[in-house]
Amino acid sequence: MNLQTQTALANTQKMLIQLELDSPANEPYLTYSRREILAILQNVIDRRCLITLYFNQGDDHVVTTLLHLNPEFEELVFDGAMREDLNAKVVQSRRMTFVSFVDQIKIQFHSQLAEMTVYEGKPALRIRVPDSVMRLQRRDAFRVNTPKAGPLYCEIKTPESGISRFMVSDLSVGGIGVIAGPAATEFKPGAVFDNCRIELPGHGSFTTSLEIRHGTGFANDGQGNPRYHYGCQFLNLGGPVVNLIQRYINQLERTRRALA
Repeated sequence: MNLQTQTALANTQKMLIQLELDSPANEPYLTYSRREILAILQNVIDRRCLITLYFNQGDDHVVTTLLHLNPEFEELVFDGAMREDLNAKVVQSRRMTFVSFVDQIKIQFHSQLAEMTVYEGKPALRIRVPDSVMRLQRRDAFRVNTPKAGPLYCEIKTPESGISRFMVSDLSVGGIGVIAGPAATEFKPGAVFDNCRIELPGHGSFTTSLEIRHGTGFANDGQGNPRYHYGCQFLNLGGPVVNLIQRYINQLERTRRALA
């Protein structure tokens, strides 16, 4: 699959893949071991995982695949585009970031330079094998969409309107996404709400504090009033509640696999 035919897919994936910043907080997830780096990259190749490539100072992105790893020449080859102008932009970039997922584990690495090459008779690009690779497996990274049949709800107490009930759009052991209707007060990032109650059908309920991390308006109600999606982080969840959420997520995944 070449880059040109995958650009449309990249437009969708860009909203789903968030780049991990170069930060001391991410140092524990970096590996500098050459053996581990080669094993990770070869696994991405063998699994034929899609990779989102950000280039041109992060303004452009495409979806590609790794094609070949040649440790002897410090060479990593990835799929090229049929359009010369797109390849030229990649080659002209002085920093590229590659992001992929293997079994829900985020793989990310950087490169400074790329150059054109040919692989199995087709245009391709190559970079040097990276000096480090991030392998990020946070326990709260796996997020599932909640079922439309039997949806989840979260009760949040606000100073303006008392207890309000919001639909939960997605769930992980680290937090939830909620949908707020047009009548709801717009929440600000950083706002914290205590004693929020969430019911997990068939598993019970729990109470927690929530911090609003981000919010986006995404739809209208037909009268020009916006609806909002808020990403919320759980604060200070106890072990039993984490286990409860994980059991519920596991059940959702088993059900979805059975219906697939």
